[in-house]
Amino acid sequence: MDQDVREAARHATAVRVGRDLASEEDLATLLGIAEHGLGELFDGECTIQVGVRVDPPVGEVPEWIPSEGLRDEVASGLASTPTPDVWHERPGILLVPHSASGVCRAWVQFPVPRRVSVEELIIGDLFAQAFAIAVDRLASEDSAARREAQLRDAVEAHRIIGQATGILMERHRLTAALAFDRLRTASQNRNIKVREIAGRMVDTGLEPDQA
Repeated sequence: MDQDVREAARHATAVRVGRDLASEEDLATLLGIAEHGLGELFDGECTIQVGVRVDPPVGEVPEWIPSEGLRDEVASGLASTPTPDVWHERPGILLVPHSASGVCRAWVQFPVPRRVSVEELIIGDLFAQAFAIAVDRLASEDSAARREAQLRDAVEAHRIIGQATGILMERHRLTAALAFDRLRTASQNRNIKVREIAGRMVDTGLEPDQA
């Protein structure tokens, strides 16, 4: 694909996903939008971690979830430090949004190591901040304990959404982004949360418009 065409497609994806982040009202679905959006932006596989206990005692670090079942290269990427390096090939890119209500970080694993352009770094940072703003908008401000409970619930619901997405990918030979979009379309058409449709799908094996 021509470089100009690739950049135009990346900008279009950023605008579309940014709009979705700004309008989404469910935290679990928001995680999915960000995960698949970043995967599209950087042509890779994105994994998002959420840090709970965002104000841990001195000397302790947040509890990152999910933390189990991650491939070694993904776990290593998530534990790394963001870098502005545009000269060397790298296995992926780490984005760490600054969220007032919680701690999030996203690692996009590239199919093969490659260099990251300045343009990608700029778009990635802007996208990450849009994600952080959206998380802050949805996370409760009542108390740290309530925020932690919301984040844990959202990550668990996101895991189930991921299972349903995987079913659609295998059944219909779809990409992850298209499978997730099918879930969201069914959610919007039926006025049922994505997490509920996903749970029914996993339990029954029915299609999103029937589950």
